[in-house]
Amino acid sequence: MAGAPESAIGSVLRLGDRTDAISLAGGLPASEALIAAEVAAAMSEVLAGAANGLQYGETNGLPELREWLGRRLLTERGIAADAGGITVTHGSQQAIDLVCKVLLDPGDVVVVDRPSYLGALQVFRLFQADLRQVPLAADPDLAALEEALRAGLRPRLLYLVPSFANPTGATLGDGQRRRLAGLAERFDFVVVEDDAYGDLWLDDGGAPGPAIASHTDRAIHLGSLSKVLSPGIRVGYLHAPATLRQPLRLVRQASDLGNSDLLQRAVLILLTRDGYLDDRLGSLRARYRHRRDALATALRQHLPDAEFTVPAGGFFLWAGFAPGVDAGDLLPSALAQGVSFVPGEHFYVSTPDRAMARLSFSGLPPERADTAARRLAGALAARPRPSAAVTVSR
Repeated sequence: MAGAPESAIGSVLRLGDRTDAISLAGGLPASEALIAAEVAAAMSEVLAGAANGLQYGETNGLPELREWLGRRLLTERGIAADAGGITVTHGSQQAIDLVCKVLLDPGDVVVVDRPSYLGALQVFRLFQADLRQVPLAADPDLAALEEALRAGLRPRLLYLVPSFANPTGATLGDGQRRRLAGLAERFDFVVVEDDAYGDLWLDDGGAPGPAIASHTDRAIHLGSLSKVLSPGIRVGYLHAPATLRQPLRLVRQASDLGNSDLLQRAVLILLTRDGYLDDRLGSLRARYRHRRDALATALRQHLPDAEFTVPAGGFFLWAGFAPGVDAGDLLPSALAQGVSFVPGEHFYVSTPDRAMARLSFSGLPPERADTAARRLAGALAARPRPSAAVTVSR
């Protein structure tokens, strides 16, 4: 792939790494919420024990960790999970890759939400999938999907982020989840639900409804501890129905044999420490609620024409800055003003809504939200105006 253009996700990561701008680009946890000291202490505890975690572990992951994950999926997501159905992965991104290796052939149809997580789009493109975007979260009755299925659309997979989606922050209601499960059974496709943000509900309404996988055995449930603990531990997981477990195990063995046993044991120490996870989640929810509300308030003050919905959880605001403004064209002016974001065009398969942008509040200290919004307003004021005599086509 020498000479291949940079991926969309690579562009996003570069935007998030810029030190000369306030970043609303990277979908990263707050840096001060990372748990270096706790991880170091847990790893020291593992290394001090008889089972020191320095040997190869099981391909599907540490059995005790998979058992803990299975209990949590039952209590928190309603999935009748068992350790045998769980594979520990290097985050949910690897889980998507493993699912594609098992289920996709070149040309297979994959339905994704419109818009959808760009990291997943990149994986599906590498597997040469025939990507089709259909509005899912924004369609209360899933009417567009059912109409397409009735008209002959035959997907192999349907992928979505059902709770606090990346990039929109939208969440499927319980009726939509049940409806989607029924459509999967009726039209014979597999739902891949990526639950990376499901624990990060920020409002009094609490957690989203039961997982799609709680309603059907035609769903694969993906999860991640990156947003809850720290991304650097690289621990995610998937839960698959019985028919897919052995194929997933085989492709996992061929990929990398398994996760670090040392890190899995350290993570298990943290997760099973009395009260630790509940306290941790409570702290994260309060932190991100404060950041979300600070950014929303600043946008309303400095960009009164901006349109956005305040999400009930997750990391992102999905915003249109002003009528007629192309977010991709605005980005250079924003960078010149000292603020970055991700243009919405990256989250579409085709015919993108170029007015939209993803604004991440997770890494934005509340005291900088006002400055970020003022810089966006400055970018709008300073952006080049197209000449009325010139017609630009895309």
